[in-house]
Amino acid sequence: MHCPDGSIGRSRAPGTARGFTLIEVVVAVAVFATVGILAIGGLRAVLEADRATQVASERLTDLQVTLAVLERDLRHSIALRPRDGYGDRLPSLRYSPVTDPRQLELVRAGLGGNDRLARVAWRITDRGLERITWPVLDGALPESEQARLFLDRQAFAGTDTVTDRATGREPDQTLQIRFAFVDDRSREVRDSWPPLDDEESRPSQVIVSLVVPGLGPIERRIALPEVQ
Repeated sequence: MHCPDGSIGRSRAPGTARGFTLIEVVVAVAVFATVGILAIGGLRAVLEADRATQVASERLTDLQVTLAVLERDLRHSIALRPRDGYGDRLPSLRYSPVTDPRQLELVRAGLGGNDRLARVAWRITDRGLERITWPVLDGALPESEQARLFLDRQAFAGTDTVTDRATGREPDQTLQIRFAFVDDRSREVRDSWPPLDDEESRPSQVIVSLVVPGLGPIERRIALPEVQ
């Protein structure tokens, strides 16, 4: 069969598949690339949310452990006055917001009662919130103290702050701890202990005010034993 232009006609065999054009290939690749980017973005968001949840859970667990140990120390505290390195008697529980270091110091009984005593202190340092213990009750030297870190500053670095709805301002998110004391006789709340006129008295309650970055202010009222 001869065509008018002299070329030989080609007929497509039955069942032969027609190939994709370049435009169709480009469109298909673009669609798959878009779907892949969306899928990767969604997966990344899920992974980041899961990581944030795990970090928040770890921080909350650290806080719960810290408060549990601090509360245990206070509830096991006893009215025993230790001696300092010069042999002078110290209050059984003492705290001042103007001393350096600013720490709550107490004497507590262990699980075995008064046969197992410990001198304990809580304070904020450059590392975070630490619990200090001494190997002996009386005459303990400053260099003999042993510190255990409970709330690490680095663990809360870069934590998002929560805006105060009432003022519209972000609260101070520096790791802080403060103590206040309820006087058993006057029911007055004091910011230091013991009173100047009675070093042997004990408060009926200790108010623990803790500011944790990302979690905001937390307050606990802990009743001391043997005090009405």
